[in-house]
Amino acid sequence: MIAAVFHVTQFVYGSIDGFGASLDRYAVMTQEVPWDLVKDRIGRLPASVTMVTNLERQYLDNLANQLPQVETIVGIGGGVSIDAAKYCSWKRQCSTVFVPTILSVDAYASRPAAVRDKGVVNYVGNVIPDKVIIDYKSIQSAPKRLNRAGTGDVYSCRTALFDWRLAHEETGESYDEQIAGRAHRLLDILLENSGEIRNVTIQGIRTLVDLHVEANLLQVKAGKARPEEGSEHVFFYALGELARRNFLHGEVVGTGIYIVSYLQSNSEEEVARVMDDLGLVFRPSDYGISRDEFVSTVLHMKKYSQAVKFPFTILDLADINRRNAEALWAKLSR
Repeated sequence: MIAAVFHVTQFVYGSIDGFGASLDRYAVMTQEVPWDLVKDRIGRLPASVTMVTNLERQYLDNLANQLPQVETIVGIGGGVSIDAAKYCSWKRQCSTVFVPTILSVDAYASRPAAVRDKGVVNYVGNVIPDKVIIDYKSIQSAPKRLNRAGTGDVYSCRTALFDWRLAHEETGESYDEQIAGRAHRLLDILLENSGEIRNVTIQGIRTLVDLHVEANLLQVKAGKARPEEGSEHVFFYALGELARRNFLHGEVVGTGIYIVSYLQSNSEEEVARVMDDLGLVFRPSDYGISRDEFVSTVLHMKKYSQAVKFPFTILDLADINRRNAEALWAKLSR
């Protein structure tokens, strides 16, 4: 399997039961629901348990400073818990273990931590965990929607690769055909296993983990996020800046994939059918975005991209105006 080795990381498939006994003094960064799922099974309890509330850098710095002296920080939960553990282990220069209890985002498979500076996402650090524990019981006990959201960070290769080639053609940015070809293969694997992933079977879980890991390895190999991250992610970042509340990463990225496919003239209705088949929620009203928020975010995408000096994408060429933003809302509301 692809995920057998992630550099020096050991992937443990099966159960977290008794894992605490294998660690020296350790701290846990988590949230209430995932901690309740594992606290009676983990074995020897940690020196501290922190319920993470957000990923603002100042808040995370305070967490890192307040942690007791430990050898390992364990992140248990979704992207917020994992990124908080990643950031604190980077700041404290200690080892880390990730236990994703949902696969809604590929944070457990990536090196940098996603942190926010006044609402703007930045990626910092370079953390390779000692272990990633895939606890089937926790993952399968979660609502399927939370795990299906993880397909967003794989299907995004479709629009990201288009943006990367476009940047190569328009600006001369370096482009690696071999890496792009491997990323296209991830899309094939995703679609071939859509039923297993949608139903969150053991095979589906292992396949999605493999895809997350391989997508991140391709980014490391490329030396940039291009194989998996393009302008579809800008919608997620722009929405976070404007709305200032949390959303499931993969679902918002799914909306971005549809929007950007439309801007790329890249078969957005086919994209919608695929995401429906995967069970990925991507229609904005289904995760609580109003028409005004959606239109404002679409109109903000180009400005956001330019402000943070995002790499060249279709946003640099597209004419994004209120009329087509409202047309996109209408298409996504059918």
